[in-house]
Amino acid sequence: MIRPTVRDKLLPDALRQGLLQSVLVFALSAARVGGIYAPWALAAAAVSGGKSRGLWALLGAGVGALVFFDFQTGLRFAASAVLIYSANMAFCDTKMYARKGFAPLLAALALLLVQSVYLVGRSAAQWALGVSASAVAAAVACGLDESRENGRLHLLVVMTAAAAALSAVQVEGFSPGSMTAAWLALLCAVGAPPANAAALGACAGMCADLAGETPDLLWAAVCASGALAASLLRRRPRVLQAAAFCLCAAAVPLALDVDRPWTVLYQAAVGAVAYALAPKKWLGILPDTAALPQAVPAMAAKTAAGERAAAFRDLYNTMFRTRAAERGENPAVIFDHAAQQTCRNCVLVKRCWQAEYNATYNAFNDACPAMLKRGRAEAEDFPLFFTSRCLHFPELLSAVNTELYAFRLRRQYRTRLEDARALAEAQYEHLGEVLGSETAPEPEGTLLRCRVGTLLRPKEGESACGDQLAVFTAGAMLYMLLSDGMGSGAEAHAESAMTVRLLRQFLKAGIQPASALKTLNTALTLRCQEGGGFTTIDLLALDRRTGAATLYKYGAAASYVKRGGTVTRLEGGSLPAGLQDTRQPPEATGIHLEPGSVLVMVSDGVTSEGDDWLRELLASWPGGDSQELAQLILADSRRHGGLKDDCAALALRLEKSEKPAAKRV
Repeated sequence: MIRPTVRDKLLPDALRQGLLQSVLVFALSAARVGGIYAPWALAAAAVSGGKSRGLWALLGAGVGALVFFDFQTGLRFAASAVLIYSANMAFCDTKMYARKGFAPLLAALALLLVQSVYLVGRSAAQWALGVSASAVAAAVACGLDESRENGRLHLLVVMTAAAAALSAVQVEGFSPGSMTAAWLALLCAVGAPPANAAALGACAGMCADLAGETPDLLWAAVCASGALAASLLRRRPRVLQAAAFCLCAAAVPLALDVDRPWTVLYQAAVGAVAYALAPKKWLGILPDTAALPQAVPAMAAKTAAGERAAAFRDLYNTMFRTRAAERGENPAVIFDHAAQQTCRNCVLVKRCWQAEYNATYNAFNDACPAMLKRGRAEAEDFPLFFTSRCLHFPELLSAVNTELYAFRLRRQYRTRLEDARALAEAQYEHLGEVLGSETAPEPEGTLLRCRVGTLLRPKEGESACGDQLAVFTAGAMLYMLLSDGMGSGAEAHAESAMTVRLLRQFLKAGIQPASALKTLNTALTLRCQEGGGFTTIDLLALDRRTGAATLYKYGAAASYVKRGGTVTRLEGGSLPAGLQDTRQPPEATGIHLEPGSVLVMVSDGVTSEGDDWLRELLASWPGGDSQELAQLILADSRRHGGLKDDCAALALRLEKSEKPAAKRV
């Protein structure tokens, strides 16, 4: 059992998360549009939902209304927050609540409905500002909702909102929000191609403009041009990227004939310096989405070989090298165990092990070399004073020999384990060279369009989800992967995340799924023998050209295929990876999916109380967005015991392709 930390005792996880939610909404209340609208805070309140999290968000909104608004404006803002919380509570147990657009629509409507009472009889410009603020609330809520399971994207959305909140603070023409927007634009430029960098920079700058006193889109232009220039230099030192951003910050105000252009340059320079000095781990908020040029076949084969070799090296480093070197067991354990069995009920136990502890300890030490060399303890190995004093020496000697035998067996096992580990190391180090001769064929012709929805939810009371998933392509193949780590919490999360990462690396390198799974199971089995954990694996390999698919399972929950109104249940009977016999291939089920087919993969937490409800849900589902289906499954699982364990859902819907796959030149 893991003992709670001092932090957990003083501030339980639920309370800590609630306070964080409240502080976030409170801080975002400072970000206003036109001085009277706070769309960022209302968006965060809408995404918080009902019940306890929503109540914490409502508290933050109430305090923000008192601090950042005058009485009338604050009253309207608080009324919008109350309306959002009430609607979330009213719909929290319905299917509508689980739909993707519920939170954005709620944020926009709540703001517009409350403010429309104030806008009656006002000018068209004021109505336009109100509608724009509602649109901002919907967009921010959509971003927060979509990015909830994507840590990087969620961080980007929150940071952008923070830039808007800080922009409400103005000191002599300087704003920390503008500085934050400049810094954020540079961070985005690191991990995105020029076009994407410019768009993200424009969004960051626009948030600063809208929350400022005079929204003239100046910072949108500065951040867009600066992020574009920095992205063009993203392979160069950060100092050059920062300098390019500052150059744009100097040129744009001059081109727009802005009053006091130097203030813009100074604020941009602060953000640029912060970017140049930021730790490397802060860089690359977004993954690099730049389209790389296609390599010639020979170079592609070399790259594939390198990727495969790297995959096996990473497997070995993760499984074995990161573990501490095995230390030989101390022979003192022999005497400890033997004494516990023989001495604990002896009348002389206090004399031997307290008053004369050193003498007793030295007697055992004197006997140790001879008995280890001989493989058996004899009476003459012990000092005469000890054998004559001990009332139960024959029993003690027998117990010592029993423990010595077990000790020698453990030593032999460790020797064999070290030999096996050395052999595995050599195999993993060189296997990539053997596998590098073949590359995955390029997809040709038309490919089926795959619509995938994914969603994770940790066990109630846990902050980390022990289930992990991934969806990716390799050539013409689509892979959907779900792993459930042993138990729940941080340790289960680490085990399943490691499994997903390694298996993804194998499959992306072109290794066949059955080989990759068997290799990973072997490695996990060896690791489990040393105290590591085990995980379930649920893997779908779909050929997008033909619709032929194979479902691989290691101890995973059942999966479901919907064709028309018919739902088929696909289950396996194997043990989790790390426990399954390494000589056996992974359990595989071949299926064929056609356009209109739906396949659903879930973790065992979703169907812990049975799956009749899930099959009925799938049979009655009329079709539509796959993400909405995943959300609907997890929402319904709450009413069927889905709070007792981590939950994950993957939903795949096939459609006809609209364009052929690109061919390599």
